[in-house]
Amino acid sequence: MDLDSKAYSKLIHAHNSFGGSEEYIRIIFAILPLAERHDHETPEMWCSRIHDPFRKILEENPRILSKNGYITMYGKLYLDDRIHNRPTNYIYCSVCNSLVFTPANSLFEDRYGDNHLKRCISGNTILNEYAIRNEILKSIDTREFQIWQYKQYILQEEAKINRLRLELFSQSTSDSENDKLASVSYDYDIRSVSYESYLSAKATIAENTMPSAPKFKPACISVTSGNQEMIPPTSYQSSNCKSDTG
Repeated sequence: MDLDSKAYSKLIHAHNSFGGSEEYIRIIFAILPLAERHDHETPEMWCSRIHDPFRKILEENPRILSKNGYITMYGKLYLDDRIHNRPTNYIYCSVCNSLVFTPANSLFEDRYGDNHLKRCISGNTILNEYAIRNEILKSIDTREFQIWQYKQYILQEEAKINRLRLELFSQSTSDSENDKLASVSYDYDIRSVSYESYLSAKATIAENTMPSAPKFKPACISVTSGNQEMIPPTSYQSSNCKSDTG
């Protein structure tokens, strides 16, 4: 089997289960230490250190594993005076033999590594580079949406604070201040923090700040006279990290 997130789940399940497969347990025991980044180690240094041992694990277990797989680099999370491991944005892929950046940094975002592995196995390098670029752009948009939502919640809380202050001092305030209290909205529309509202606000800002900016055109492949003319996207895949001394 290819060493993707499903394969990792099987190996970890065997490790956590009574009477689990000894072969599975031996494999996961060999892989887990490789995932940990050493102190002061860059992603490239981590990749150079682990790529040979990782490939050896894949090659020495043909009954269980194919030679196709990836491993995620883990950093440290300091929480409550304890050190935990947390996934980073980097994986090493045995198929393309490269350190690869992904927009994921969560235990529940294995799909980025899985998708990269599938595309590498298919051999479509152009699609892989284009897909990585789109995944990063989508991840940026998701995080910008979350930041925008947080800002809307802050504005709502500020409105509540103003309402409380007006109520607190309503007995000693002027009629104009009391009019402000009466004009405060007590309704809440959940649609005001929806993704559609975010897109609308983003479009309005873009129109007001960059009215003459050219529209973004993604990288594409045009076919002319039977030949393919490519406009390549910027590659976010690092070059082969294999050391010369390996």
